[in-house]
Amino acid sequence: MKISKTILSFAFAGAIFGATAVSANAATPAHSVNPARTTQSYYKPATTTRTTTTTTTKTTTTTNDSADAVVSLAKQLASKNIPYVWGGESLKGMDCSGLTDYVYQHAAGISLGHYTVTQESHVTKEAVANAKPGDLLFWGKSGATHHVAIYIGNQQYVAAPQPGQNIEIQTISSSFMPSFAGHVNG
Repeated sequence: MKISKTILSFAFAGAIFGATAVSANAATPAHSVNPARTTQSYYKPATTTRTTTTTTTKTTTTTNDSADAVVSLAKQLASKNIPYVWGGESLKGMDCSGLTDYVYQHAAGISLGHYTVTQESHVTKEAVANAKPGDLLFWGKSGATHHVAIYIGNQQYVAAPQPGQNIEIQTISSSFMPSFAGHVNG
């Protein structure tokens, strides 16, 4: 048993050392190779070992799938006669930042917080003309915004407008133009 563990240890060490040596050799520029040293002098295990490296990259912005889910849920909520309720964030009633936080939480698993200025810190700011479906639209000066909605494309957005109104789809107009847009970071 001890011999088997020792052999396995050497094979494992050889596999790691061999992979390292190959990586280091592969990274050496061709013009710096010494022609007198053409053989590799590292331990190579008797059995063939295949090493696979997996690289994961964290996505920092919403994907098309999550943007589609955000738009879809926002449109669904606009069709359910959910009233504007200041401070609300449920199907019984929502205010503007409650709507955006609710939609992103349920459609994309992203918590934006329940305050427009807090939500600004979760976006990469952009011009309204550059907004893509799923982006947020903000009204007011950066750092002091007073309204937020979800852009759904074709100059339309879903908003919880004001007391006495329901969540609805509205159209961007010059009389109530958003100040800037923001692409939500993941």
